[in-house]
Amino acid sequence: MDTHELLHKIPDGICTRQHIQHAARTVDSKFKETQLRNLMGLLLGADLIVRLGRNQYRKVDRTQKKSIYMGIYSKTAQMVIDFMENQFPLLDCRVWELSWLNEFFNHLVAHNTIFLEVEHEGCDFVFSELFEKYPGKVLIRPTAQEILQYGVDDEIIIDRLVTEAPKVKNHRYQVPLEKLIVDLFANKKLMVSKGDYPSAIEEMFAKYQVNQAAMFRYARRRNKAKALSDFLRDKTTIELSMES
Repeated sequence: MDTHELLHKIPDGICTRQHIQHAARTVDSKFKETQLRNLMGLLLGADLIVRLGRNQYRKVDRTQKKSIYMGIYSKTAQMVIDFMENQFPLLDCRVWELSWLNEFFNHLVAHNTIFLEVEHEGCDFVFSELFEKYPGKVLIRPTAQEILQYGVDDEIIIDRLVTEAPKVKNHRYQVPLEKLIVDLFANKKLMVSKGDYPSAIEEMFAKYQVNQAAMFRYARRRNKAKALSDFLRDKTTIELSMES
């Protein structure tokens, strides 16, 4: 089958397997439903389409292929990761930095914060060990007021890792963009300009791949699904998937 012709027949925007099957039949009337699985594998493997969520796909724009977001760790954050690998290798955790948002926000973060999110049972143990290593720079589950009162640059905030928090494949500690977006609404410890949210989130979607199914699954876990979907519909031009 001529994939170039097929791509022209696949609808723009979000489409389903059924849309792709219909497009294939317009190109080749003998195309059978049993061939769809192999065709989907071919299109995905060749990066001609990208999966957005369950039965949701979009054609890849060859002029601006979006990459997967990967935050770059500072020296201090990497030391925290090395500490966790050496001292608590079996604990599930995530590490990310407030300064990562500077790529998207107009009002830049003046003082960086490193977030270490650890599965519930390990928070207190990690805090005790890490506080000895970095005295005066580690806080555990602080309030926003405590952060303002005691916070320092490159402070380390230990918090509980929410179950079902999305992760980056093959990167144990990395936090994907889907989690960062939801945390803008769910994490009260983030000292960033809410006035920048519309432009910042639009830039995230424009530059990087965003799995909306994973994003809203995590948003529902944080009880922020409605707040997030309402914001995206009312304050941005982002096209929401059918599952949102």
